Amino acid sequence: MADNVQPPIQAADANAAVVNIGGGSAAAAVPESASVNSAQKGLAPNRTQAFQDLATRVKSLPIAQKAILGGGALFFLLVMLFTSFSGVKDDYRILFSNVDEKDSAAIVASLQQMGVPYKFTEGGGALMVPAKTVHETRLKLAGQGLPKSGFVGFELLENQKLGTSQFVEQVNYQRGLEGELAKSISALTPVKTARVHLAVPKQSAFVREQQRPTASVVLTLHPGRFLDKQQALAITHLVGSSVPQMGPQDVTILDAEGNLLSPNPDRTEGLNQSQLKYVQELEAALSKRVAGILEPITGKGNVKAQVTLDMDFNELARTQEAFGKNTPPSPGTIRSQQSINLQGTTPSTGGIPGALTNQPPPNAQAPIQKGAAGPGANQARVLNAPGDGGQGQTTRNELTTNYEVDRTIEYLKRAKGELRRVSAAVVVNYKNQTDTKSGEVKQIPYQPAELQQMIALARDAVGFRQERGDSVSVANIPFTPEPVEHVPFYKDAGFIELAKEFSKFAIIFGALAIFFFVVVKPILFPPLVEVVEEEQKLEDEIDERMKAELAMMTPEIREKKRMEMELIREKKRLEEEEKRRAAEEERRIAEEERKRKAEEAQREYEDLVQYAKDFVAKDPRVVANVFKGWMGNDAKPAA
Repeated sequence: MADNVQPPIQAADANAAVVNIGGGSAAAAVPESASVNSAQKGLAPNRTQAFQDLATRVKSLPIAQKAILGGGALFFLLVMLFTSFSGVKDDYRILFSNVDEKDSAAIVASLQQMGVPYKFTEGGGALMVPAKTVHETRLKLAGQGLPKSGFVGFELLENQKLGTSQFVEQVNYQRGLEGELAKSISALTPVKTARVHLAVPKQSAFVREQQRPTASVVLTLHPGRFLDKQQALAITHLVGSSVPQMGPQDVTILDAEGNLLSPNPDRTEGLNQSQLKYVQELEAALSKRVAGILEPITGKGNVKAQVTLDMDFNELARTQEAFGKNTPPSPGTIRSQQSINLQGTTPSTGGIPGALTNQPPPNAQAPIQKGAAGPGANQARVLNAPGDGGQGQTTRNELTTNYEVDRTIEYLKRAKGELRRVSAAVVVNYKNQTDTKSGEVKQIPYQPAELQQMIALARDAVGFRQERGDSVSVANIPFTPEPVEHVPFYKDAGFIELAKEFSKFAIIFGALAIFFFVVVKPILFPPLVEVVEEEQKLEDEIDERMKAELAMMTPEIREKKRMEMELIREKKRLEEEEKRRAAEEERRIAEEERKRKAEEAQREYEDLVQYAKDFVAKDPRVVANVFKGWMGNDAKPAA
């Protein structure tokens, strides 16, 4: 019968294996090599297999498709290089700036000889070279003495020749002094370059004919910088202190446009910069105080305040002495008394006042005596004697009393910086009000009561005093918004740079997509429909072949093939299990070895610590000597 017929096994099917299909009566013959390869593929790395398949497919392509694939790869590489280097600029740095034309020509000739690329900035103000060669190029040019121009300082005196005249020495000294001053002034941040001219007159033996030296300074400032008064004053003092017999008033400072920068002594006479700065700081503080008290009410940015102070910096000293009156309720204390009593006689005056009586007395005459008897006969009489009106008694009494009076002496000195008047001007913006119906925000003025409250707050903030004549004004006026120039986003420099970067990546990804979908995928990865059709055809052929072979095999042969297949599978499973167990055993042994080494190291450390403890407890003197030696070595100064 057909079931007992055992056809001979062909050479091509010598390694075939039997696979049961369905209920076990039918079997399919699959090549043993195919099953083994499939098992090996599961163990092999997928990545290596993918590369091998890709290489096999590329090798199997026709020459035309290989050329197309190579051209696409070259196109993608060119696109990558173009986008990578399109935005890269040569990194050039400034080598020298503001160099003289002669020195520029010499520097360019030297750079050409050295083979260093160079270029000029816009306007030719600076010479640029690659950034990696800047320092090396500067050193090489300095070795050649380039650039030669620039400030010449006291190094000019180092090359004095023997026999130089005194005039040349004086000129070189003046040139060196001018160069050193120019270097010092150029060190200031706002100053780009400086040039100093000194006019030193010849000294005379006569004091009356001596003249003071003067100086002129020309400054070139950096763009956008300016020189304030303090810096200009500092430059005048610097130059005036560097030249003998020169003062700051003898220095003139000009900028590149011819503007006078040196301070005018007539204008600044009597003014103190610290006083002006103090007034400005105090005004700013009061303005900030007013804005700070009103901004919580009006909102931030809706208040502008300006405060003006009238300060008196005159220093007044006055001494005042006041005397009080001694009134009867509080009589004064007697300081001293003086009493004078005079008594005497005074000759009486006679005659009519005038020219006739205002005559010198006449000469005296001898008296004439008569011998007539009778009373008074012996009395002498003076003939032709002047008339006498008689004498009077005088008495004079004087009493002088000095009293102590109340006296007050006051010494008044008024401090500087007295505030004489405060003026404050405050502008308040309209307040915002939202309409409940439409939701539109409108600006409306404040009520008079609210403005009065704001005025009261502003007065308290600046310390308002009516008797001093202070004034505080608060105006409620809508602010005019500042015009804001809206630049379109596509004109913004940041957006343009970002768009350039994104365009690079877009070009790269676009080229990669074109290369993959147009070249690589159609060639190396054909459409799935064709692959499915080919696989379906191959499966149909295998099924027909298997059916034909199954029809020719007996059940005993099919069972034998199935047992062989199962044995092969079991053998592979045991091998994999053995490998897994061996790997686990190796890991376990390595872990035990690591733990053993860690335990040995720990025991070793503990033994050393215990030995050190026992040694210290047994002989502490030796340990102390050891520590002393260590400390002595640390205290020794380094050679």
